[in-house]
Amino acid sequence: MASKRKHKSCTLKEKLEVLKRLHKGESATQLSKEFGVGKATISYWKKNRGKIEQFCTTTSEKTIEKRSKTTVSSYEKLDEALFLWFTQERQKGIPITGPLIQEKALQLNKLMDSDVSFTASCGFLDRWKKRHGIRQLTITGEKLSADNEAAVEYLEEFKCIISSYSPQQVYNADETGLNFKALPTKSLASQEERSAPGFKMDKQRLTVLACSNASATNKLPLMVIGKSAKPRCFKNMNMNSLPVFYRNQKKALMDRALFKEWFDKQFVPKVKAFNKENGLPPRALLLIDNAPSHPEEMQLVCDDIKAIFLPPNVTSILQSMDQGVLQALKQNYRKMLLRSLLEDNEELTILDKLMKMNIKDVIYWVAEACENTCKESLQKSWKNLWPELEFVQTVFPPTKENCELLQLVKRMPGCENAEEECVEEWTAVDDCGHEEYTDEDIVAAVQGTSADLDADDSEEEGDAATDVVPHTAAASALDLAMRYVEQHADATPTDVMFMRRWRNIASSSRFSSLRQKEITDFIS
Repeated sequence: MASKRKHKSCTLKEKLEVLKRLHKGESATQLSKEFGVGKATISYWKKNRGKIEQFCTTTSEKTIEKRSKTTVSSYEKLDEALFLWFTQERQKGIPITGPLIQEKALQLNKLMDSDVSFTASCGFLDRWKKRHGIRQLTITGEKLSADNEAAVEYLEEFKCIISSYSPQQVYNADETGLNFKALPTKSLASQEERSAPGFKMDKQRLTVLACSNASATNKLPLMVIGKSAKPRCFKNMNMNSLPVFYRNQKKALMDRALFKEWFDKQFVPKVKAFNKENGLPPRALLLIDNAPSHPEEMQLVCDDIKAIFLPPNVTSILQSMDQGVLQALKQNYRKMLLRSLLEDNEELTILDKLMKMNIKDVIYWVAEACENTCKESLQKSWKNLWPELEFVQTVFPPTKENCELLQLVKRMPGCENAEEECVEEWTAVDDCGHEEYTDEDIVAAVQGTSADLDADDSEEEGDAATDVVPHTAAASALDLAMRYVEQHADATPTDVMFMRRWRNIASSSRFSSLRQKEITDFIS
């Protein structure tokens, strides 16, 4: 008599693999033998494929490697809110204990007007930890800091992760805040601004997300997040012509929905196009930090393109964008800002010029600043995480960006005797660009309600509307510009052909407009 097959419980990761292979045409019989389960079990998984995949998309990869069931908590929304809070606190490096989690669960439950009988028992805590793959809560030391030993250990793990990827297929993305009208604190304009009633220019901010691959051969357009959905200065503009991917959020901060949109609409299409153009396999890996404003790893997957989190305690050491790239971008931006304020010939004070600045000006400057970030700086930024790359061993001359910026700062009234510390203080005024949730925000996020996180249509100072340029005026101006380019010593054939193309477009549009007007007049 045949012995009864020993019961085996497969993990969710194994179930996903079985479903994927079934979809590719492998037989259920072969898979049942390989995974040690009955054909009826395979059929049950297939029947519940949607439920399994849906659960896994909202669960961390480490969790699905351990869990075997899709059973959710009786307090599903509370469970989600508590994990969002936990992730945020761990990211900030705050020590967390079991009793602290239980206390926070009670607070969130009260805010959500949930079950009054909920007690946040030890059993609830244990099940919550298992659901989210949390093995240890206590963090030794005052703060979870960048740990050199942990970084060394992670390098070995990282080698295995990227073993099947080339430097062209491994990317890093990170965001930073940009207080785009802030001036050096010693400048007279900054002091005058602080004393002017109703003036908050040093608090006007954007969030900028930058992304590049390890070989620095595919630098994606920046994502810029402002407060207004369409500032007045964008009126009559073709938004697709902007050199950045612009989106808005109430606080001009990154959140999960915006990051997911960037991943789906920018990262995946542009990476696929780059891989195809360069004859690379259609796969890529995006490295990001485990910020609360970033979705779970399982939500950032499209075919063979996926994102993974860097461990929180090694991010500041290993993440390439943190190794001077974002700093260089902001320095380049601030050089352009100062040149504009100092070299403008209008009879205006620096404070008046700042007031006239608008989001469109900032977007073009920050896009140009990104273009001016050299390839060598991008490549060098990977030296801590991927030291085996050949190009990171090259010794590059020290950058002159700080020196150039300091000379510009010294030209500002009140900053004549400024030293390098002044520049460092100025460039450190920006925040990280992440959304930091209050308890109310967390509850609103999981319940799908608003907690002051919606879009804002308020206008920024200086956001004058862009007037429509008539075809006739454009054709004349472009004709003059084309002649100027033709006569300039630095002009190239590409420059001239570009100007001719737009001169011809304007002329053709003017002719079409005149013909339409004649027809309309004849009919009337």
